[in-house]
Amino acid sequence: MPTSRSRSSASKPKASASRRKASASRPKASASKPRRRRGSPVPKLEALWREQPELISDFLSKRPHYEQLAAEAQYILRTRLQQARIEFSAVTARAKTLKSFLEKITRKSVADPLKDITDLAGVRVVCLYRSELDAIETIVRDEFDVVEKVDKLVGQGADRFGYGAIHYVARLGKKSSGARYDDLKGLLCEIQTRTVLQDAWAIIDHHLIYKKEADIPTPLRRKMNSLVGLFETADDQFDQIRKERDRYLGELREEQRGEELLSREVNLDSVHVYFAARFAGLSFDARSISIMLDFTVKSLRTIGDLDKVITRALPAMEADIENGTSGPYDDATDFLEMAIGFVDPGIRQGQVPFAGWTEGAREAWERYDYLVIPEEA
Repeated sequence: MPTSRSRSSASKPKASASRRKASASRPKASASKPRRRRGSPVPKLEALWREQPELISDFLSKRPHYEQLAAEAQYILRTRLQQARIEFSAVTARAKTLKSFLEKITRKSVADPLKDITDLAGVRVVCLYRSELDAIETIVRDEFDVVEKVDKLVGQGADRFGYGAIHYVARLGKKSSGARYDDLKGLLCEIQTRTVLQDAWAIIDHHLIYKKEADIPTPLRRKMNSLVGLFETADDQFDQIRKERDRYLGELREEQRGEELLSREVNLDSVHVYFAARFAGLSFDARSISIMLDFTVKSLRTIGDLDKVITRALPAMEADIENGTSGPYDDATDFLEMAIGFVDPGIRQGQVPFAGWTEGAREAWERYDYLVIPEEA
């Protein structure tokens, strides 16, 4: 059966005389041009296609080089950050698209777009802490020839609004040599460095489109300024928390050879330092140990409590390892699970919901239970 779009003209209801007359008097739309709203100008982007085809062709021919440059810069930065043990959220790269390129040259007066636009290739480093930005700058300057540095927060005028980042305009440095880089030498790349909170602000700011404080409606201005202050304060607080944690870890490491560590509370950091000091050969998975502590922290309040459990279970565990019943234990999680299992009847009887005890573990608990040192009265 034909659809409503293909229905024959005979089945269509006839138009009234007044409707036929009105339609006959309408001017016919041109078949060669799309209909535009009255008074709307020809878009600038369409004009560029007609007026500067050579520029567009030149951009498209060079864009693969900028894609390669962005990828190389991303690889260099990610590798150096990992080597320096600088924690980061993301290292992303992109080459500017034709649409973005054309939009930019319509917004700005650029004499030589392919020379004057400096972000045809771009890399963004999003780190966790503002205090890491100086170390990241050292890496950028070591690996790249920096042409310009722009601090979007310090450099913006009093009427500008936002929570900025740092941009570097750079070329590949002397370390990037060889035929692989011949087509990339001299090309500019923009490297942005920002914290997670600066990145979050930039995403929101992109949708708010308020670039100057005067652009913001008065009822929103106070709230927006307060929010910027909160973001800055939060960045500062994250830095402070990190410094305090580093100081705490330093104290634990100083105490690891003495008796002071045994009086410390059981937490992820103190347990990590304890295992690093006493059982250095075991790997340490923080996530699985954290799950373990959720079940054991009530009975293990201090590192001394943990040490007593392991000391009591150690003879049985050594026999298990020697005979290969369930050992050897490659990581701290398995080691701690077996130790607690030897001294805690609740676990052996399945009263504590640890997942997936192997038959070997259950057999070891039963076979070597007699070797567990009795708890002191």
